[in-house]
Amino acid sequence: MVLRRIFSTTCLLGLTLMMLAVSHARAATWEHSFFSGTQYPLRVVYIEGSAPGPTIMVQGGIQGDETSGFVTAQLLSQAKVSRGNLIVLPRANVPSINLCKRQINVDMNRRFDQDYNRFYEDRVARVIRFLLAQSDAFIHLHEGSGFYNPTYVDNLRNPKRYGQSIIVDTLVYDKIDLAHTVNTVLNEINSRIGLSDYQFKLFNTKTFDKGTNYPEMRKSLTCYALAEHGIPAMAVEVSKDIRQIDWKVRQQLAATVMLLQQFGVHVETPDFSDADVRAYARKGVQISVNGRVMHNNSTINLVPGSTLSVKSLASGPREFAPELALFASDRPGVNLMQARRMALEPFSALELRSDGKRVARVRVNWSGKMPASPGDDKAVFVCWLNGNPVFVRDGETLSAVEGDQLILEGMWGSDRQEVVNLKGFVAIPWANNGQDLGWEIILDPGNFMTKYSMPTKRPGVTRFRVVRETPGAPAAKFYVDIEPRTVLALRLADKRGQSLLIPWTSGGNYRLPEGEYMLEAAWSNGPGSKLIATAGTRPLDLGEHFTVNYAKPVELTVRQATTFAGIGSMTFSAGGLAER
Repeated sequence: MVLRRIFSTTCLLGLTLMMLAVSHARAATWEHSFFSGTQYPLRVVYIEGSAPGPTIMVQGGIQGDETSGFVTAQLLSQAKVSRGNLIVLPRANVPSINLCKRQINVDMNRRFDQDYNRFYEDRVARVIRFLLAQSDAFIHLHEGSGFYNPTYVDNLRNPKRYGQSIIVDTLVYDKIDLAHTVNTVLNEINSRIGLSDYQFKLFNTKTFDKGTNYPEMRKSLTCYALAEHGIPAMAVEVSKDIRQIDWKVRQQLAATVMLLQQFGVHVETPDFSDADVRAYARKGVQISVNGRVMHNNSTINLVPGSTLSVKSLASGPREFAPELALFASDRPGVNLMQARRMALEPFSALELRSDGKRVARVRVNWSGKMPASPGDDKAVFVCWLNGNPVFVRDGETLSAVEGDQLILEGMWGSDRQEVVNLKGFVAIPWANNGQDLGWEIILDPGNFMTKYSMPTKRPGVTRFRVVRETPGAPAAKFYVDIEPRTVLALRLADKRGQSLLIPWTSGGNYRLPEGEYMLEAAWSNGPGSKLIATAGTRPLDLGEHFTVNYAKPVELTVRQATTFAGIGSMTFSAGGLAER
């Protein structure tokens, strides 16, 4: 296999840029968080081995009710690699993990037959496809019901069950002998499992056959990896009907390590105890709300109209790195660890979860009165735009940029249970009741229903209407104008510390003298934090150095940080003085 390396970096407070040819020495393990600051963060761990070898991508948590998969992937992200490289996505679908549900809007593992653009699952799928393109093989970690058996034995053991299997879409694809790889691993791992009912089996879904019994697998990630990239891909499924989570994690991790060995990647997994696996989610987790530590079964006092200040004080064991979520009782599914909230309407409780497991629940006691509405009798909408509070009067227009984050909070001074609807946006696809309060809305016109867009005199700007639909309340509305996000300029510094301001020209070429450069800043018509750039496969933190040389031009693609959609590309090449 041809080695295609990939690098990443931690989340930036401003623009995160991904560039080629990093000149500084690389650490063995590093991380990057895509979609940081949204409800659907995607943390990726990159591990470079001591010796060269293929790059294998391993992913867990695409379906949030499959705990073993994301715990196994998380432990693998702590491994030491002596040969080859790993790209590990421990928790691909954080919102579904927070709620311990298979899916939120759609099944993310059925979104790989095309580039969809409707839900957050589709944005995450874009990044997954980007990472998969840098990989030489793919292993997907799942937890299925029952115990797979090629013939019907009973309700728990039959061809419609997935547990305790290694799944392939076909036995042989082109020159890729999946059956041989999997059977080699099965012989080894099953020799360690004494109880035959718990042993793994090869599960061939025959995805490409016209008469397959599993046509939905044509939309899966393993099928995409095999058909579009021509790389080996399989899923390791343990059974939900085995109660011992620690046993399942150990077996799934062992099978994964054996598959990696087959692909030429050698790893040493971290030490952990069975008790660690069983208890990690509720261990060492603590947050504060408005300065008060949240203890289970206690009471927190809140004032109507106040803004919640939520801080993480202890985020659990480092080796397990659980995802924390705080939910208000009236908005289950809106994670207040990742979103602002102004308490315009009372709610009865707050619940803290760690990897979907409840850690603490507190009652909320309300005291005081809601501040009065303005005296001009005009209704005032309260919103959050990119984490900043915005007050919009009836009939006014809110200007935004594509990719911005909008939260509709409510109506200032109202004592009603408000219903506010952004026409063209659907918060809950299975229950489109017109209520969009509290949900994170990524302002992407391509994500909205076009029949609700409105004409505007501003070229390139798309307008949508936000309407108050509260029963018995006076009608009110405002408009949201969304202009395309454009990149204006980059600022680089050469090795002597001299700054270079480079006008951004999408599709253009910029020549620089050969040498090292540091990215200092970037400008656009919106916040820098809403941009991310990719160049090949290698990310670079703001402030790090990259090299421009004669050997290969660098094509830099700037993308929306909240959707990963491309904005434009620019090529940097070496030669002479800096020039366009």
